[in-house]
Amino acid sequence: MARLLSYGVCNAFLVDVWTASSHRRRGIGSELVKRLLEQVAGQYVGLQTDDAQQFYASLGFRPQPESWSRVVGRWVDNDTATAASTHS
Repeated sequence: MARLLSYGVCNAFLVDVWTASSHRRRGIGSELVKRLLEQVAGQYVGLQTDDAQQFYASLGFRPQPESWSRVVGRWVDNDTATAASTHS
């Protein structure tokens, strides 16, 4: 699975790329990203990663010197969200 967000003009964001553990290192993730990128020719594509730098570098992505972000409200805590949904 791979998702890319774009408003169709000049910016896109690669949200996530995921393959089942049993199917990793077979080129599936790379192919998914390549197919998504074909859909946004001419657009700047950004992403954030903590542990897949080599993977994205192999696809032509380069680190950027600065990024800004903001959390609006309270950061989602998956354990809290799961507990809340079971008590509803």
